[in-house]
Amino acid sequence: MSLSIYRKPRMVALNPGTPVKDAARAIENNNIGAVVVVDSGSVAGIMTDRDLALRVLARGLDSALTLVGDVMSSPVAVLSLDDSHSDAIRVMQQRNIRRVPLVEGGRLAGMVTLDDLLLDEAAPIDQLAAIVQSQIGEGGPAPSRKSPALQRRAARAEETYRRFLNQVQAETGLDADEADAALDIVLTALVRRLTPGEAKDLISQLPSLLHPTLFGLPAGPDKLITRESMEADLAHSLNVYPSRAREVLLTIGALVAQNVSEGQMEDVRGQLPEALREVFSAGVHAMHRGSRP
Repeated sequence: MSLSIYRKPRMVALNPGTPVKDAARAIENNNIGAVVVVDSGSVAGIMTDRDLALRVLARGLDSALTLVGDVMSSPVAVLSLDDSHSDAIRVMQQRNIRRVPLVEGGRLAGMVTLDDLLLDEAAPIDQLAAIVQSQIGEGGPAPSRKSPALQRRAARAEETYRRFLNQVQAETGLDADEADAALDIVLTALVRRLTPGEAKDLISQLPSLLHPTLFGLPAGPDKLITRESMEADLAHSLNVYPSRAREVLLTIGALVAQNVSEGQMEDVRGQLPEALREVFSAGVHAMHRGSRP
Protein backbone atom coordinates (compact mmCIF):
# COMPACT_ATOMS: atom_id res chain seq x y z
CA MET A 1 0.00 0.00 0.00
CA SER A 2 1.33 3.45 -0.90
CA LEU A 3 1.69 6.34 1.50
CA SER A 4 -0.88 8.39 -0.45
CA ILE A 5 -3.42 7.61 2.29
CA TYR A 6 -1.45 10.02 4.48
CA ARG A 7 -1.95 12.93 2.10
CA LYS A 8 -2.99 15.91 4.21
CA PRO A 9 -4.15 18.89 2.13
CA ARG A 10 -4.20 21.12 5.22
CA MET A 11 -0.98 20.87 7.17
CA VAL A 12 0.96 23.11 9.50
CA ALA A 13 3.85 24.34 7.38
CA LEU A 14 5.90 27.36 8.43
CA ASN A 15 8.73 29.28 6.84
CA PRO A 16 12.19 29.45 8.47
CA GLY A 17 11.63 33.07 9.51
CA THR A 18 8.67 32.24 11.76
CA PRO A 19 9.25 33.00 15.47
CA VAL A 20 9.47 29.86 17.59
CA LYS A 21 6.67 31.23 19.78
CA ASP A 22 4.26 31.05 16.84
CA ALA A 23 5.40 27.52 16.00
CA ALA A 24 4.82 26.40 19.60
CA ARG A 25 1.35 27.90 19.50
CA ALA A 26 0.64 26.04 16.24
CA ILE A 27 1.76 22.74 17.78
CA GLU A 28 -0.49 23.31 20.79
CA ASN A 29 -3.55 24.54 18.88
CA ASN A 30 -3.43 21.70 16.37
CA ASN A 31 -2.55 18.99 18.91
CA ILE A 32 0.44 17.81 16.86
CA GLY A 33 4.02 16.91 17.68
CA ALA A 34 5.82 18.83 14.95
CA VAL A 35 5.59 21.45 12.24
CA VAL A 36 7.20 21.15 8.83
CA VAL A 37 9.45 24.00 7.72
CA VAL A 38 9.11 24.95 4.06
CA ASP A 39 11.41 27.31 2.18
CA SER A 40 10.69 28.37 -1.42
CA GLY A 41 8.16 25.55 -1.71
CA SER A 42 10.51 22.76 -0.64
CA VAL A 43 10.79 20.96 2.70
CA ALA A 44 13.73 22.56 4.52
CA GLY A 45 13.38 20.95 7.92
CA ILE A 46 11.10 19.91 10.74
CA MET A 47 10.67 21.29 14.24
CA THR A 48 9.33 18.93 16.89
CA ASP A 49 8.13 19.49 20.43
CA ARG A 50 11.44 17.89 21.50
CA ASP A 51 13.37 20.51 19.50
CA LEU A 52 11.43 23.17 21.39
CA ALA A 53 12.32 21.65 24.74
CA LEU A 54 16.01 20.98 24.08
CA ARG A 55 17.00 23.73 21.68
CA VAL A 56 14.90 26.61 23.01
CA LEU A 57 13.69 26.11 26.58
CA ALA A 58 16.78 24.26 27.84
CA ARG A 59 19.02 27.02 26.47
CA GLY A 60 16.90 29.84 27.85
CA LEU A 61 16.30 31.34 24.40
CA ASP A 62 13.60 33.95 23.83
CA SER A 63 10.86 32.20 21.83
CA ALA A 64 9.67 35.51 20.42
CA LEU A 65 13.10 36.38 19.00
CA THR A 66 14.37 32.89 18.05
CA LEU A 67 13.41 31.79 14.55
CA VAL A 68 12.24 28.35 13.49
CA GLY A 69 15.09 28.11 10.99
CA ASP A 70 17.61 28.41 13.83
CA VAL A 71 16.36 25.40 15.79
CA MET A 72 14.74 23.10 13.23
CA SER A 73 16.16 19.68 12.43
CA SER A 74 17.73 19.78 8.97
CA PRO A 75 18.32 18.18 6.54
CA VAL A 76 15.17 16.09 6.90
CA ALA A 77 14.32 12.74 5.31
CA VAL A 78 11.31 12.81 3.00
CA LEU A 79 9.31 10.21 1.09
CA SER A 80 6.95 10.45 -1.88
CA LEU A 81 3.28 9.57 -1.88
CA ASP A 82 4.15 6.61 -4.12
CA ASP A 83 6.49 5.07 -1.54
CA SER A 84 5.29 2.18 0.61
CA HIS A 85 4.81 1.46 4.30
CA SER A 86 8.01 -0.58 4.24
CA ASP A 87 9.88 2.45 2.86
CA ALA A 88 8.58 4.54 5.76
CA ILE A 89 9.60 1.91 8.32
CA ARG A 90 13.07 1.63 6.77
CA VAL A 91 13.64 5.40 6.86
CA MET A 92 12.39 5.69 10.44
CA GLN A 93 14.75 2.94 11.55
CA GLN A 94 17.74 4.30 9.64
CA ARG A 95 17.31 7.91 10.72
CA ASN A 96 16.02 7.30 14.27
CA ILE A 97 12.88 9.37 13.62
CA ARG A 98 9.14 8.96 14.09
CA ARG A 99 7.81 11.38 11.48
CA VAL A 100 8.54 11.64 7.77
CA PRO A 101 7.15 14.44 5.55
CA LEU A 102 5.66 13.31 2.24
CA VAL A 103 6.24 15.22 -0.98
CA GLU A 104 4.63 15.28 -4.39
CA GLY A 105 6.45 17.00 -7.20
CA GLY A 106 8.91 18.35 -4.65
CA ARG A 107 6.13 20.00 -2.64
CA LEU A 108 4.91 19.07 0.85
CA ALA A 109 1.85 16.84 0.53
CA GLY A 110 1.47 14.98 3.83
CA MET A 111 3.11 13.31 6.78
CA VAL A 112 3.46 9.72 7.93
CA THR A 113 4.17 9.04 11.60
CA LEU A 114 4.96 6.00 13.70
CA ASP A 115 1.52 6.38 15.30
CA ASP A 116 -0.07 6.16 11.84
CA LEU A 117 1.76 2.91 11.13
CA LEU A 118 0.76 1.46 14.49
CA LEU A 119 -2.91 2.39 14.12
CA ASP A 120 -3.05 1.05 10.56
CA GLU A 121 -1.23 -2.16 11.57
CA ALA A 122 1.10 -1.46 8.67
CA ALA A 123 3.69 -3.99 9.83
CA PRO A 124 4.25 -6.64 12.50
CA ILE A 125 4.45 -5.05 15.94
CA ASP A 126 8.00 -6.28 16.48
CA GLN A 127 9.14 -4.46 13.34
CA LEU A 128 7.53 -1.21 14.51
CA ALA A 129 8.95 -1.75 18.00
CA ALA A 130 12.41 -1.85 16.39
CA ILE A 131 11.91 1.78 15.37
CA VAL A 132 11.46 2.76 18.99
CA GLN A 133 14.38 0.56 20.01
CA SER A 134 16.64 2.30 17.47
CA GLN A 135 15.84 5.62 19.13
CA ILE A 136 17.19 4.68 22.56
CA GLY A 137 19.77 7.34 23.29
CA GLU A 138 18.20 9.61 20.67
CA GLY A 139 15.20 10.72 22.70
CA GLY A 140 13.65 7.27 22.90
CA PRO A 141 12.85 5.21 26.00
CA ALA A 142 15.40 5.26 28.79
CA PRO A 143 17.09 2.00 29.82
CA SER A 144 15.26 0.14 32.56
CA ARG A 145 16.43 0.75 36.10
CA LYS A 146 16.39 -3.02 36.45
CA SER A 147 19.23 -3.29 33.92
CA PRO A 148 22.30 -1.57 35.40
CA ALA A 149 24.54 -3.25 32.83
CA LEU A 150 22.46 -1.74 30.03
CA GLN A 151 22.61 1.64 31.72
CA ARG A 152 26.39 1.47 32.01
CA ARG A 153 26.72 0.44 28.38
CA ALA A 154 24.46 3.27 27.25
CA ALA A 155 26.41 5.74 29.40
CA ARG A 156 29.72 4.60 27.91
CA ALA A 157 28.32 4.86 24.40
CA GLU A 158 27.06 8.38 25.09
CA GLU A 159 30.39 9.40 26.63
CA THR A 160 32.36 8.07 23.65
CA TYR A 161 30.19 9.93 21.17
CA ARG A 162 30.24 13.15 23.22
CA ARG A 163 34.02 13.01 23.43
CA PHE A 164 34.20 12.72 19.64
CA LEU A 165 31.66 15.51 19.18
CA ASN A 166 33.55 17.73 21.61
CA GLN A 167 36.67 17.25 19.50
CA VAL A 168 34.77 18.39 16.44
CA GLN A 169 33.45 21.44 18.31
CA ALA A 170 36.86 22.38 19.68
CA GLU A 171 38.67 22.08 16.34
CA THR A 172 36.00 23.66 14.13
CA GLY A 173 34.52 26.30 16.42
CA LEU A 174 31.00 25.05 15.66
CA ASP A 175 28.34 24.81 18.35
CA ALA A 176 27.00 21.40 19.44
CA ASP A 177 24.11 21.24 16.96
CA GLU A 178 26.26 22.45 14.07
CA ALA A 179 29.02 20.00 14.95
CA ASP A 180 26.50 17.15 15.11
CA ALA A 181 25.04 18.09 11.71
CA ALA A 182 28.47 18.52 10.11
CA LEU A 183 29.71 15.18 11.46
CA ASP A 184 26.59 13.46 10.12
CA ILE A 185 27.09 14.96 6.66
CA VAL A 186 30.76 13.96 6.46
CA LEU A 187 30.37 10.43 7.82
CA THR A 188 27.26 9.71 5.76
CA ALA A 189 29.02 10.77 2.57
CA LEU A 190 32.18 8.84 3.43
CA VAL A 191 30.30 5.61 4.23
CA ARG A 192 28.24 5.85 1.04
CA ARG A 193 31.43 6.39 -0.99
CA LEU A 194 32.87 3.03 0.15
CA THR A 195 32.10 -0.56 -0.77
CA PRO A 196 29.77 -2.33 1.71
CA GLY A 197 32.56 -4.37 3.28
CA GLU A 198 34.87 -1.42 3.77
CA ALA A 199 32.02 0.73 5.06
CA LYS A 200 31.16 -1.94 7.63
CA ASP A 201 34.77 -2.12 8.85
CA LEU A 202 34.98 1.66 9.16
CA ILE A 203 31.65 2.01 11.00
CA SER A 204 32.68 -0.64 13.52
CA GLN A 205 35.51 1.65 14.70
CA LEU A 206 33.28 4.72 15.10
CA PRO A 207 31.24 5.55 18.26
CA SER A 208 28.41 3.03 18.66
CA LEU A 209 25.69 5.71 18.83
CA LEU A 210 26.43 6.37 15.16
CA HIS A 211 25.98 2.74 14.12
CA PRO A 212 22.17 2.56 13.61
CA THR A 213 22.20 5.46 11.17
CA LEU A 214 25.40 4.56 9.32
CA PHE A 215 24.66 0.84 8.99
CA GLY A 216 21.25 1.73 7.55
CA LEU A 217 22.61 3.78 4.66
CA PRO A 218 22.24 2.56 1.05
CA ALA A 219 25.10 0.34 -0.09
CA GLY A 220 27.91 2.04 -1.99
CA PRO A 221 30.09 2.97 -3.58
CA ASP A 222 28.22 6.08 -4.70
CA LYS A 223 30.73 7.71 -7.04
CA LEU A 224 28.61 10.86 -7.31
CA ILE A 225 29.91 11.77 -3.86
CA THR A 226 32.93 14.02 -4.23
CA ARG A 227 34.88 16.47 -2.14
CA GLU A 228 32.97 19.25 -3.88
CA SER A 229 29.56 17.71 -3.09
CA MET A 230 30.51 17.27 0.58
CA GLU A 231 31.66 20.88 0.79
CA ALA A 232 28.43 22.04 -0.84
CA ASP A 233 26.30 20.04 1.62
CA LEU A 234 28.22 21.52 4.55
CA ALA A 235 27.93 25.05 3.21
CA HIS A 236 24.17 24.65 2.80
CA SER A 237 23.55 22.97 6.16
CA LEU A 238 25.75 25.32 8.19
CA ASN A 239 24.90 28.42 6.14
CA VAL A 240 28.55 29.32 5.65
CA TYR A 241 30.82 30.40 2.81
CA PRO A 242 32.44 27.65 0.68
CA SER A 243 35.85 28.48 2.16
CA ARG A 244 34.51 27.88 5.67
CA ALA A 245 32.83 24.64 4.59
CA ARG A 246 36.16 23.51 3.13
CA GLU A 247 37.91 24.15 6.46
CA VAL A 248 35.24 22.24 8.39
CA LEU A 249 35.50 19.28 6.01
CA LEU A 250 39.30 19.12 6.31
CA THR A 251 39.16 19.30 10.08
CA ILE A 252 36.47 16.64 10.49
CA GLY A 253 38.25 14.44 7.97
CA ALA A 254 41.45 14.69 10.01
CA LEU A 255 39.58 13.89 13.24
CA VAL A 256 37.98 10.82 11.67
CA ALA A 257 41.42 9.63 10.60
CA GLN A 258 42.78 10.23 14.11
CA ASN A 259 39.96 8.27 15.75
CA VAL A 260 40.24 5.22 13.49
CA SER A 261 43.18 2.84 13.22
CA GLU A 262 45.81 3.77 10.63
CA GLY A 263 45.41 0.42 8.89
CA GLN A 264 41.68 0.98 8.53
CA MET A 265 42.17 4.49 7.19
CA GLU A 266 44.72 3.21 4.68
CA ASP A 267 42.07 0.81 3.38
CA VAL A 268 39.51 3.63 3.28
CA ARG A 269 41.81 6.01 1.43
CA GLY A 270 42.56 3.24 -1.06
CA GLN A 271 38.94 3.45 -2.24
CA LEU A 272 38.78 7.24 -2.49
CA PRO A 273 39.77 9.57 -5.32
CA GLU A 274 42.82 11.73 -4.72
CA ALA A 275 40.88 14.82 -3.60
CA LEU A 276 39.09 12.85 -0.88
CA ARG A 277 42.21 10.97 0.20
CA GLU A 278 43.67 14.34 1.15
CA VAL A 279 40.62 15.12 3.30
CA PHE A 280 40.84 11.93 5.37
CA SER A 281 44.47 12.16 6.40
CA ALA A 282 45.59 12.23 10.02
CA GLY A 283 47.35 15.57 9.69
CA VAL A 284 46.00 18.45 11.73
CA HIS A 285 44.46 21.15 9.54
CA ALA A 286 44.62 24.74 10.75
CA MET A 287 41.23 26.34 11.21
CA HIS A 288 40.36 29.96 10.58
CA ARG A 289 36.82 30.66 11.55
CA GLY A 290 34.77 32.02 8.71
CA SER A 291 31.78 34.29 8.96
CA ARG A 292 28.27 33.48 7.94
CA PRO A 293 26.92 35.22 4.93
